[in-house]
Amino acid sequence: MADEELPPSKLGTKSHWDDVYEREVRVFNDVGDEGEVWFGESSVTKMRKWAHRYLSSSSSPIRVLECGSGNGTLLLSFLTSPGDIPQAFHLTGIDYVERAAVLARSIEQTRRENLEDEIDEEEEVINPVEIEWRTEDLLRKDFKGEQWDLVMDKGTYDALCLSPDGITEENDRLPSQVYPEKIAQLVGKDGFFLITSCNFTEEEIKSRYTKEGLGDSSVPHPSFSFGGKSGTTVCTVAFKKV
Repeated sequence: MADEELPPSKLGTKSHWDDVYEREVRVFNDVGDEGEVWFGESSVTKMRKWAHRYLSSSSSPIRVLECGSGNGTLLLSFLTSPGDIPQAFHLTGIDYVERAAVLARSIEQTRRENLEDEIDEEEEVINPVEIEWRTEDLLRKDFKGEQWDLVMDKGTYDALCLSPDGITEENDRLPSQVYPEKIAQLVGKDGFFLITSCNFTEEEIKSRYTKEGLGDSSVPHPSFSFGGKSGTTVCTVAFKKV
C-alpha cells in the first residue's frame, strides 16, 4: 500500500522559509536571538547524545551531514561533548535557503567566541570541529558519490512532506517520495541516518525508510497520555546502512 501523503501547506514552500530566515537574520543582528529550535533543546540533546554514543571513533574526523540545517542549532551542539576525550568532527549543513546559511554562520561565530568562557570543564570538552554551511537544494543536488558517517534530519522531512510541488516538470514525484532514496545514497557504509519527526509515527517513519536499504531502531521519547491513550509528541528513529 502506498504511503499516505499529507495535505499541502505553506510550510512546504521555499518562499515561506525565505521569509522566515530573512526575519530571523534581522532579529539575530538586532538582539542576538538565535531563532526557533524545532522540537526544543531536548531533541537537540537527545540526537547529539545518540551520535556520541553510536558513532565510531575510528573515523577521524567523523563526517556528519544535516539536511535542512536552518539556524544550525543541531550541528553547533557538536562543538562540545560530554567526557574528557574530545572527538573530531567535520560537519556539513545543507539548506536551500541562503539566509539560513548566513544566520548559521553568524551564530557559529558568536558561539565559538563565547565557548571558552561558558564551558564546564568538569562535564564537557571542546571538540575540534570544522563546519561548512552549504546553500543547495538537496533533492536536486548531484553529490557525485559523497557520503557521510551520519546524516541527520530534525523536522526537514516533515516540511518536505507538506510541499505541493513535484521535483521537476518532467517528473512529478513528490519530495516526500524522492527524499528517502536520496538519504540512502548519502549514508556511507556502516553509517547512520537519524531523524526526528512530529508529523509521522515511529512506524510510519520506519515504513518510509527501511525499503531504501536502511535498518532501524527507535530512540525513546517521554510519553504523554490523552483520552486514555499513550503516545509521544515526536519520534526519533535511527537507521543503519544495511
